[in-house]
Amino acid sequence: MHVIKERYHRPTQADAGVRVRPVFDDFHRLRMEGDFEYPVHRHANYELILVERGPYRCRLNETELTLARGQILVVKPGDTHLDHLRHGQLHYVLHFRLPAGSPRGPAVNLFRPEATPRMQICRTNHVHDVLFMRELRRESEQGAAHAAAVQDSLLEALFWRAVRDLPSEGLSGEIRRLPQNEAMRERIGAAIEGHVQGNPTVREIARELGISPRHLTGLCRRLFGDSPARLLLRLKLCRADEMLRYGDRRVKEVSDALGFANPFHFSRVFRRHFGRSPSQR
Repeated sequence: MHVIKERYHRPTQADAGVRVRPVFDDFHRLRMEGDFEYPVHRHANYELILVERGPYRCRLNETELTLARGQILVVKPGDTHLDHLRHGQLHYVLHFRLPAGSPRGPAVNLFRPEATPRMQICRTNHVHDVLFMRELRRESEQGAAHAAAVQDSLLEALFWRAVRDLPSEGLSGEIRRLPQNEAMRERIGAAIEGHVQGNPTVREIARELGISPRHLTGLCRRLFGDSPARLLLRLKLCRADEMLRYGDRRVKEVSDALGFANPFHFSRVFRRHFGRSPSQR
């Protein structure tokens, strides 16, 4: 007997972008019997069009476009759009929103204001991604528990596959910077995690990363929404909770292992963060 094990790791520079997540609104499958000119309309949210059987033709912001089977067009808010629907064509239309990255932040823009309609077409054939649309439809029809969460996850996967294949010159600076931001998040997170048992200064962590303390503080606030010291404290407390719940460790042992001044200080900080004492499992 032979066991062939193929292992695949998550890429270090993830493209997911933790602060940008599309929210699924609705979608429909459109199959044409006969010809029809869908009137001009203006979009309030994003619309992703995936062609299963083409060609699909439309006018987007006064530019005539033709998409073949497997191509994706992403229409952005504010665009004017007119569909030239023809007999036999089949395509999916999916509506989604890109909400604010934080409760006080502005909504995320996928495209630059100067992006042309042709920059809103994916360069790669996505015929296999029709599977995402079929699964979205199945979740809607079944209406089982967690259907909305499954649909959001399917949309997120399709969204990032499409974004990866859109011309980069049409994407907003925020979207283009996401891979670099995510890589820096991982570098900072790994550096801070390496000190979970100690109490390093911001200068010491910054020196490991090869940046200035001021730059590190600014990156932490922009990428994590908190200071380096607060990030380390949050990590310590989460690790402490794991040790207490699953490691069968006493409060003093956990306090000493994670570099707190004493068990009393540890208990006070733990209660403030979790709303319960460390002895409560």
